[in-house]
Amino acid sequence: MSATFSVTKWDEQPVDNTEIDFPVNRVQAEYELEGDLQGKAWVEYLLYYLESNKEDGHLATARITGFFHFEGQYKGKTGTFTAAEKGIFDKGSLDSPGMIIKSTGALHDLTGSYQYDFVGDNSKLILDFKDNE
Repeated sequence: MSATFSVTKWDEQPVDNTEIDFPVNRVQAEYELEGDLQGKAWVEYLLYYLESNKEDGHLATARITGFFHFEGQYKGKTGTFTAAEKGIFDKGSLDSPGMIIKSTGALHDLTGSYQYDFVGDNSKLILDFKDNE
């Protein structure tokens, strides 16, 4: 199972502009999802930059931790879920799996995880979900 997504908002700001030895940025992002997941997601990330590239941010390396909140439908059921993510972004490759920590509505029994998959211009979530009803 999978869902394609597009990033509709990406707002990244330094946590502290004055602290060079603390290269942490906060990101507020929004995704539109289609496929097995249909709806919208709001994402909050903290990124700790191990390597930075001001000319091309896709060439940076950063540790990532954050939360992904989805509202919409999965297999025809409407509800929400929140997942915790932790991983690394390394020069265009993202390894930051998410694990569902809470789900509500008709998705209240949903558990599982997902991985990001980027191929060319396609952005996907590869889903490993279980609906325990």
